[in-house]
Amino acid sequence: KTPLSLYVHWPYCTFLCKFCAFSKARVPQQGIDHNRITRALIRELQTVLAPHKHDKQLRSIYFGGGTPSLSLPRHVGQIIEQANMLVPLATDAEITLESNPTLAETSKMREFRAAGVTRCSIGVQTLNDQTLARMGRLHTGADGLEAVDRAREVFPGKVTFDMIFGFSGQTLQQWESELNQALNHADKHLSVYQLTVEPGTPLFRDRRANRVLLPADDVQTQMYESAVEICRERGFRHYEVSSYSAQPDAESKHNKGYWLGQQYLGVGPSAHSRFVHPGSGLRMASVRIPDTARWMQACEKNGHGTAKETVISDTAAMQEMVVFGLRMIDGIADSRFQTVSGGRSLDEYLCMDKVLQFAEQGYLVWSQMSGIGHLAPTERGLQVIDSILVDILPEEQA
Repeated sequence: KTPLSLYVHWPYCTFLCKFCAFSKARVPQQGIDHNRITRALIRELQTVLAPHKHDKQLRSIYFGGGTPSLSLPRHVGQIIEQANMLVPLATDAEITLESNPTLAETSKMREFRAAGVTRCSIGVQTLNDQTLARMGRLHTGADGLEAVDRAREVFPGKVTFDMIFGFSGQTLQQWESELNQALNHADKHLSVYQLTVEPGTPLFRDRRANRVLLPADDVQTQMYESAVEICRERGFRHYEVSSYSAQPDAESKHNKGYWLGQQYLGVGPSAHSRFVHPGSGLRMASVRIPDTARWMQACEKNGHGTAKETVISDTAAMQEMVVFGLRMIDGIADSRFQTVSGGRSLDEYLCMDKVLQFAEQGYLVWSQMSGIGHLAPTERGLQVIDSILVDILPEEQA
């Protein structure tokens, strides 16, 4: 059966980080109505999953947010059970739940494991307590490391955590020290992100008002390169722009589904989907209502909170396949590209003069075997892949 991934968005947060641009809602003053939001998630789940029950198999479920570790473990179990009843879970399905490293949330890890969660993602972000406080986080660096250690006891071999570089006042030496310290506690996977300043966030307003000064671009470039080298020395392969894994079976199945162009469905406020319609065979994209209250009302009234659903054109599908495929160090092969291109090969679609130029400069690797093309970034290319894509995609799509 065709692999399918499910994303479940839990919107509530006890605190709102200054850098976060994801859809979120502060925990209401009267507290979270756990029963209501769980009923809404399950209602929407039933609506969007049911049409796929005959020809799909769930490869992964990802509980993201927001802060899904604020949910009740029994409700997470109900969602997993309902999903499995509609579209069977693969025997090796990956079920991930994001967690903040606060004591109240980490103490629930064994209950989440009993509910069916198989993998845990911890939002460590930084080990600098002053930076954590400035960014609105309610935990310390020590809390973050302790949460990773606790999670490894409950989910051995299945724990990942996030680290961010480029905070205000951070030096290259401080970043290297933080990353090395965090790696002393690492399991088999971690993600490393450069701090992004997104419009609409408090951090964006602070930067525009010159209240914060981020490291210079060349320093942030050195931080990225240093992360790649340190992780490599510690046995972690840089398999995607922001992702590192100690062994192949520790790579994120859910995120790889996005990068490989596989189908996924999202439920919850603001959740996105990309799927082939079971009836028409058309490639579709949808997004749910972002406002939590309005989304719940729509689910209660209509069975789903879809804000918009559109057909993905062949042109857009080909572009997405290349853009996401080249986020991975393994790149993209004709065999995968042709699942959306109507038989066109990569060398028929891309600006090959530019591809060959970047290959000669050491940014890309282009190969052909028995007429089957394969394109992948080098480590140097992965660092600047966004600017490379502008040049190699057909001009009207770049």
